[in-house]
Amino acid sequence: METQKKRRGDRKDGRLRRVLDSLHYVTGILYPNRCDNEAYISQRIDLTNMNAYIAKKNETETEFPYTMFHLVLAALMKTITLRPKLNRFIVNSNFYQRNEVSASFVVKKQFSDKGAEALAFLHCKDEYTLSDIHDYIRRQVTECRSDKVDPSTGAMDILNRIPRFVSKAAIHLLMWLDKHGWVPASSPRTPITAPWSSPIWAPSSSSAAITT
Repeated sequence: METQKKRRGDRKDGRLRRVLDSLHYVTGILYPNRCDNEAYISQRIDLTNMNAYIAKKNETETEFPYTMFHLVLAALMKTITLRPKLNRFIVNSNFYQRNEVSASFVVKKQFSDKGAEALAFLHCKDEYTLSDIHDYIRRQVTECRSDKVDPSTGAMDILNRIPRFVSKAAIHLLMWLDKHGWVPASSPRTPITAPWSSPIWAPSSSSAAITT
């Protein structure tokens, strides 16, 4: 992705879109929140070729098999890379172009009802292929399942140990800072803001796909 010099009004995670057509300018003011306006489509797709492709890839990959989750995630990230307008977000009624294409998803440490969960991030590069994304996810899953505490869980643990009224105030402060793009670069991305900082967010129901 092209790197541009930061200008006044830009955020750490995105560049302010200073030139917009009238429709998008007004839309950002009318629908300032993430889920004010959504569109859904229902479509049936034949996955025969996809299943055959996964089976062929897994002939040589037995330690961490390819799954439909890997293919769908790779396709989404490649689509957003090729269509950068999909990688925009609205904050404070302003349009921003994200600085990178990323995805976040939940990983279960143990595949059971009582298994703990951790948040994983995938920061994509333009040249990434399916194999690159598969290996990236493998590293993320391995790290999340280890005894090492990931930054998001570490932040939640700190907030969970302090008095509730203090943690609630701290969370609201972090959310306010993130809304204005003022979260210090040295601070860990908190679990409250991390998921929607990525254009692709795979909820916990998708974690089953990466644990098979």
